[in-house]
Amino acid sequence: MVERRDFLGTGFKFPFNFTPRTGGISNNQGVAFSDQERHIEESIYQILYTVMGSRVIRRDFGSTLRGIVFEPNDVQTDVLVDYIIRTAIETWEPRVIVGPISVDRTEWKDGRIDITIQIRVIRTNSVRNMVFPYYLTEAQRKTYVTPGAP
Repeated sequence: MVERRDFLGTGFKFPFNFTPRTGGISNNQGVAFSDQERHIEESIYQILYTVMGSRVIRRDFGSTLRGIVFEPNDVQTDVLVDYIIRTAIETWEPRVIVGPISVDRTEWKDGRIDITIQIRVIRTNSVRNMVFPYYLTEAQRKTYVTPGAP
């Protein structure tokens, strides 16, 4: 018996892939889509990576996470990260409940912190852990790899 989970939604895959020269879809491929829990995770990554105020039509969409770049490496910053992420996800992703959020500063000197976010998908009651890599420099941030990719 095939389990139907259409109610979780389908949408454009994130991150989007466009050619720099033409602005069209890269490699002559069709627009990629994702669905179910994968689409929800990609939606959360899109919320967190979008700088609040950068969308013309929806200036309040996104998060203020980029603003913590110059904050000190301490517990107060961890609390601020928790607040920013929790607020953004609760505002823009109604399909999930946000659980504990933890910050791993092991790679901090190399310009990266890993933020682990526990989410529970409301309709399926499935709990998932997402690791959100936060890069402190622009050059490292451009090496973003699609979550779940090998």
